[in-house]
Amino acid sequence: MISKKLLDLILHKEDRLTQRWVDEVKKSPYMKSYQGHRDDELRTRNKKFFEYLAKWIDEGTSREETGAYFETIGRQRYREGFPLPEILYGVFLAKNVFHDVLVQEALLTSAMEIYQTLELITMIYTFFDHGNFNITRGYLEELYAAIGKSGKLSDADLKRYFFTGSFGTPDVRFA
Repeated sequence: MISKKLLDLILHKEDRLTQRWVDEVKKSPYMKSYQGHRDDELRTRNKKFFEYLAKWIDEGTSREETGAYFETIGRQRYREGFPLPEILYGVFLAKNVFHDVLVQEALLTSAMEIYQTLELITMIYTFFDHGNFNITRGYLEELYAAIGKSGKLSDADLKRYFFTGSFGTPDVRFA
C-alpha cells in the first residue's frame, strides 16, 4: 500500500515534474523534433502525461484503458511527424524526472517508507514500460494505415513488413 505522503508527493507535483521534463528535453541531443516546439506547448503535453500517471496511481485505471491512452499518444505523435525514437526517449526522460523527484523529496525515515517507495518505483517503471509498448503499437498502427492509404505497397508487402502482433487492434485494415 502506497503511503499518503508518497501519493501526495505525486499528485501535487505535475507542474514541477513537467518543467523539469521540458528542461531535460531542451538539453538532450536526442530530442530535436521536440526542441522545435515552444516550451508552453511541451509543458501542456507533458502535464497531461503526468496527470494521467497521477490518475493511474490514485484511481487505478485498467490495463486496457491505460493501453488505449498510450496508443492514442503514439497515433497522434505519428500524425504530428515525431520520430518514434524521440517519443520513446521522451517517456524515458519523464520516468527519470519522476524517479529523481521521488527520491529527492520522499524524505524516507523508516523501513516501511523505504519499502513503499520501492513498491511505488516498481509500479511507475511498469507504467512507463507499458506506455512505451503501447505508444509503439499506436504509432505503428498509424504508420501502417498511412502506407496502406498511399497505395505504394501491396497488402502482401505490408504483411511482410508489419508482423502479426504489431498493433493494439488485432485486425488493422485500411480505411
